[in-house]
Amino acid sequence: MPAGPMHRLLRAFSPRSLRARLMGVVLASLALPLVGALYLADQQLDDHIDAARELAQHLADDGVERQHDLIGEARNLLGVLSLVPAIRNATMDHTDACVATLAPMPRQHRWTTGVWLTDADGNIICDTTGPGAGITLREREYFQRVLDTKSWVVSDFIIGKRSLKPLIIVASPIIEDGRIIRVMGVAVDLTWLTDLVKVLKQPDARVMVLDRHGVIVARQPDPEGWLNRNIGNMPHVRQMLTEKDGTLDAESADGRGRLWAFRHSDETDTVFAVGMPTGPIMAEARRDLWQSLGLLAIAALVSVTALWVLLRASVLRWVWELGTAATRIGDGGGGTVIEADRAPHEFRVVSHAFNNMSRRLKQREQELRSAMEEARAGSRAKEEFLATMSHEIRTPMNGVIGFAEMLLETPLTAEQRRYASQVRDAGRSLLTVINDVLDLSKLEAGRLDLVSVPFRLDDLADRCVAIVRLAAEQKGLELQTSISATARGFVMGDPDRLRQLLLNLLSNAVKFTDRGSVRLTVKAIEDSGKSGGRICTFTVTDSGIGIAPERQRDLFQRFTQLERGRGGTGLGLAICRRLVELMGGEIGMESQLGTGSTFWFSLPLLPAGSAAIQPDTAILSPVESGGAGARILLAEDLAMNRDLAVTMLTRAGHRVDAVDDGAAAVAAVQEQPYDLVLMDVQMPVMDGLEATRRIRALPSPVSRIPILALTAGVMQIEVERCLQAGMNAHLAKPLEKSKLLAAIGRWARVAHPDDPLPDDPLPGEGGGGGGGGAGDDAPRPQLIAHR
Repeated sequence: MPAGPMHRLLRAFSPRSLRARLMGVVLASLALPLVGALYLADQQLDDHIDAARELAQHLADDGVERQHDLIGEARNLLGVLSLVPAIRNATMDHTDACVATLAPMPRQHRWTTGVWLTDADGNIICDTTGPGAGITLREREYFQRVLDTKSWVVSDFIIGKRSLKPLIIVASPIIEDGRIIRVMGVAVDLTWLTDLVKVLKQPDARVMVLDRHGVIVARQPDPEGWLNRNIGNMPHVRQMLTEKDGTLDAESADGRGRLWAFRHSDETDTVFAVGMPTGPIMAEARRDLWQSLGLLAIAALVSVTALWVLLRASVLRWVWELGTAATRIGDGGGGTVIEADRAPHEFRVVSHAFNNMSRRLKQREQELRSAMEEARAGSRAKEEFLATMSHEIRTPMNGVIGFAEMLLETPLTAEQRRYASQVRDAGRSLLTVINDVLDLSKLEAGRLDLVSVPFRLDDLADRCVAIVRLAAEQKGLELQTSISATARGFVMGDPDRLRQLLLNLLSNAVKFTDRGSVRLTVKAIEDSGKSGGRICTFTVTDSGIGIAPERQRDLFQRFTQLERGRGGTGLGLAICRRLVELMGGEIGMESQLGTGSTFWFSLPLLPAGSAAIQPDTAILSPVESGGAGARILLAEDLAMNRDLAVTMLTRAGHRVDAVDDGAAAVAAVQEQPYDLVLMDVQMPVMDGLEATRRIRALPSPVSRIPILALTAGVMQIEVERCLQAGMNAHLAKPLEKSKLLAAIGRWARVAHPDDPLPDDPLPGEGGGGGGGGAGDDAPRPQLIAHR
């Protein structure tokens, strides 16, 4: 009967379970310290906040008391000065004694900025700076209260007329015979608030005094210049004004979080507030947390050490036992049995799996062989598919090259022949890549069939040398040929494959030789194994860059290239090796870095009879004539495509300027007026889409110039990108001359460039959507249909 979930759970966590042992050690060594560290960090954060709150409360109380003490000192000072005859007897005409008495006051009492004396009407008789100079305090609120109460008063916080600093004024009357004859006042400065900020030792701490309306009458420090600013609408300030005394944690007016303690001063009807920034407190708490985690890491290290000791005793012993058994099974010991009755439960499960694997090894081996055969069949199917598809691509390419060669056989001018040669050479280059892929696929799939026809061996070698001679002469190389007498005449074999081998080796030699020479040597000796047969050896020797020894062993592998900058697909030598082996020959090489290389291959070839050689023929065709046309700007980065398009257009009578990137096209349309722009999409420096957007952003009429996309991208999403960028139409490559000229005739306006562009599509065109940044006046995009 199968065991239930509860039974399996109890067995998994039994004392003999390795899982239970490991979990117990890890949890005991890490879980408790982690919880403790987090709890300690939380407690430390609370302690720091409580300490900051207590400090702020203390400073708020100290500020109110300090203000009270200063007001008391000011009253005492006024009481003493009111008894001095020079003060009581001072008049507007006799102020010298008064000034001499009051002048030393700011130096003797640092907490005041000045002392003044007025008559009963509020006209200043003298102060610490000199005579009154016509200043009156009659309208001051605190002065009126002195006259009304005939007692000392404390003003609200004010800005001094001379000092321009926040002050409180303590004023007292001088009474004689029951009437006020003089009024004295002392200005209490608030610079002592700076001392409280220094006690806080926090750059973002704030000490401020608010009046009953929430106006800042004093603030230290005040980097923002908020003195006299009303902040009574802020939530934390409203709470201060309402509750009078207490603490709160809120965001301040400058956006920083602070812990505020505030106290109400009855003498001045103000709120004294001290703000401690909470950011440094949190930073310190995080620092303490990291310290705790560091200690936890040390504890974890100790725990891991203990765990390692446990593993050696309870785990590694059985791991070594299992490893030894696995080695025996891997060496073919199918009957190996592991005795692990005393091992932990998990290792007993593994040992049973090993024993079962040993018994089923033969069965699995047979299944593996069957799977390998299926994999080989799948690989062959893949190779056959690739070879078939490559053949389908190669067929139309042969047509392209064939038509180009037919054109070269017609009467052509030198310019026309140069353009036709470029078409043929480009097709041959692409065909070489396609042929390489096709040949390699066929070789790997075992589907490459050789033919056996008569051909002249020396003539084939001479033709191969002639094909590469132009490239060699362009590099200044000497191209030599040496064909022995025994190698001349007709042989039986596959001339196309032999030509492929020779051209590959000769092209590589010319490609990797910068100076010196390239030499082809052909020799033939009698084949002792076959009656009348010969072994032909072909050797290509160059004075090129040479090949390092560590690279030589990989040369005949797929996708191996010596220098990427010299071109090639990396398939040529791999194909050569496969072809030579298929033809029953051998291939090899010798090279020394910096002095050159020698590649050779030998093939068994049978002699053949004579064969006829048919001469080449050529067919001539007339040349098309063109007429007057539009002024066109062509943006195309590939020289071959550029020459082809220019030729088509100039033969049709159009005037063409060509540039090789989008940035040059943007500059050209601003320098010359054009009727139309043919814009490639993928170009260096700036692509065609970005260039179109830039042109559409230019002032009119340049921004309205028709722009036709000239690109090989024919996917719908690529067409939409062109139209969205602001192009008017899309022409797909390869170009069809009739459609190209029809599109130009539709969009270009030679005589009247400001005429409205056509709205109705021509046959072969389809409407497109979207514009590209030229506004509502931009030409409506069109899509040239292609197949």
